[in-house]
Amino acid sequence: MAQERDFSKIDRNYGNTSVDGFELEFHPGFEAPAVREGFPFFRADGRPSRIPEDAVRRSETDISNYSLQGAGEEVRFRTDSPYFGIRAVFSEVNACFDSRRCSTGFDAYIHSGDDIRFAGNQVLPFEQKEMTAVWNFGMPEDGSTYDVTLIFPALSAVGELLIGLKPGSRLEAPTPHRRKGKLVFYGSSLTHRGTASRPGLRYPSLIGRMLDIEIVNMGLCGRCFGELPIADAVASLDPAAFVLEFDHNAPTPEFLAERHEKFFRYFRSLCPETPVLMISRPGFFPWRKTDAERRNIIARTWLNAVTAGDRHVDFLDGETLFAGPFRYECTDDNCHQNNLGEALMAERIADRLRNHVFLR
Repeated sequence: MAQERDFSKIDRNYGNTSVDGFELEFHPGFEAPAVREGFPFFRADGRPSRIPEDAVRRSETDISNYSLQGAGEEVRFRTDSPYFGIRAVFSEVNACFDSRRCSTGFDAYIHSGDDIRFAGNQVLPFEQKEMTAVWNFGMPEDGSTYDVTLIFPALSAVGELLIGLKPGSRLEAPTPHRRKGKLVFYGSSLTHRGTASRPGLRYPSLIGRMLDIEIVNMGLCGRCFGELPIADAVASLDPAAFVLEFDHNAPTPEFLAERHEKFFRYFRSLCPETPVLMISRPGFFPWRKTDAERRNIIARTWLNAVTAGDRHVDFLDGETLFAGPFRYECTDDNCHQNNLGEALMAERIADRLRNHVFLR
């Protein structure tokens, strides 16, 4: 359970303040009526986490910091304030990532459902661990309310968050998502962060908005090894669907063959009817023998499940994700997808989820 915070004890300036000429009244960002999404667990010290402490302890590698770092988490609320702001305290900062707007920046979106739209990105100043920022885009001061979604930075951990509104403005719960439940992702750095230029452009975040559903991103850069404690963590959320991108971090095809089906079967024993979408690597090169080997291993897990009567599993060939005239323009390094690659992945994965009765 979250521990209640007295922000005035953290910093005496956490009361009402003026930022860039805008008066702000601050409210706790991790407490109702605001809704926190993507951080389904809490550490013993009260910090929100993507992965439960038990799974962190049982992992064969050190994923403690990664479990605290952002990967598409959101805070959502509704307000009638003509502008809004935040005050955030970072417990960990990774400004060495490809884009500072993605690794230490917050994206803001306004409205919801099909009307949701980008409202701007605000970045943590260099060599600091606290930031205060305001988004002002001319909303009318007529008492009408609108939804706000704040998307957290990738690879940096935010320990505290305050929402700043015009004094006297309403803070309400957001409009519910159109689809209930959680869409959970588990994968490599492609899922954890990619190389998008800002947080909202990563493919799981794009899919969350396209399908209007809460996402939980359990991607782990360099540490997606098909570990069973992660399957336990995913199952504990009773997800609406599960997207499994386990390929890149397997050091060899033999390692992948040893773990891929074992991981799926263990998860299936815990969640017999949860829809699962398996994906092979999008950065596929036909002339590289191991790419085809890896794809066949993942496809075999799927085929064996279908042959055994599983009607809640599907396979998406990663080679098709970047298909088209810009196939070789979709990554920064022939591995991690750029903004174009993120968009193509989101479009094609969301389409598969939509059209296979997973999330209707």
